[in-house]
Amino acid sequence: MLDLAIASQILWTSFSTSSYFVLFALAFALVLKVNKVFNFAQAAIMSVAFYSAYVAVRVLGLNGFAGLMACFAGGVLTAVLIEIFGFAKLRALKATPMFVFIFTIIVSQFVSYVLMLIFGTWPTTIFPTMFWPVSIVGGIAVSAWDIPALSAMFAILIALWCFLRFTRWGQFMIAVSDNPDLAELYGIQKNRVMIVSMAIAGGICAAGMFLYGTRAQVQPSAATELMLFAVAATIIGGIGNLWGAAIAAVVLGLVQNSSILFIPSAWQGFLLYAFLFLAIVLFPRGFHWPERASKLKRKTIDSLPASSEASGG
Repeated sequence: MLDLAIASQILWTSFSTSSYFVLFALAFALVLKVNKVFNFAQAAIMSVAFYSAYVAVRVLGLNGFAGLMACFAGGVLTAVLIEIFGFAKLRALKATPMFVFIFTIIVSQFVSYVLMLIFGTWPTTIFPTMFWPVSIVGGIAVSAWDIPALSAMFAILIALWCFLRFTRWGQFMIAVSDNPDLAELYGIQKNRVMIVSMAIAGGICAAGMFLYGTRAQVQPSAATELMLFAVAATIIGGIGNLWGAAIAAVVLGLVQNSSILFIPSAWQGFLLYAFLFLAIVLFPRGFHWPERASKLKRKTIDSLPASSEASGG
């Protein structure tokens, strides 16, 4: 018989650890929505972000805040470089989606092997230990990592929503995601918007990797599996639906981590590929929820400034 206390503990732990899954899915979905790219190079962004923090804290002996800043710098810089010297060049050459997809895989694997050469294949963490103080709340063990991680996740979700809803650049991103050609007619420089989109996604990836790297061990190839989880959440949550991807990531995280109640922990990795397989087979064109944002998109386009103003915004 299933013990309620054990089930409650697993559910809480699953929910708290879904914080970084949500951020990875959000970053992947954002680039897919705005840049129209299945960005498998996100694994490279995640890996560089983690090892930037690792170098700052474990190698240089700096504090955790400096490690977080290094993590953000590594993630954002890598994302911007991939956009400027990769995606933008391929768009200019009118490369096919398949060629862009192959490019993202090559970038991801290349960065993984470079990091293996530099740091080796031994798993490591950002801090010397990944054990956090624990408090018992209502019979559930809540670590000192859980609440800050969930708070960071919700803060990023709210900040991104406010950015897209209330800022000029957020409106530009919505316009470009809806119709890049029409947006350019209004004077919006879509290449600049896509750079901003990649930079934001890089920052979100960095936040997720900092959370993950302070709780679990990481090696250069680990980011690939985390990124595949984001792909599954993006497809199930709905192509172009950022918040659907975030919710799907929470659900998939709960299912995967709670599966220990029914199957051996060694099979948890198998569930990731099962999710991805079912998502691709059942939704080969992506899952699409009923369009509810069309009015908002039209309102965003109609409210954009004249071309001379938009291009300098």
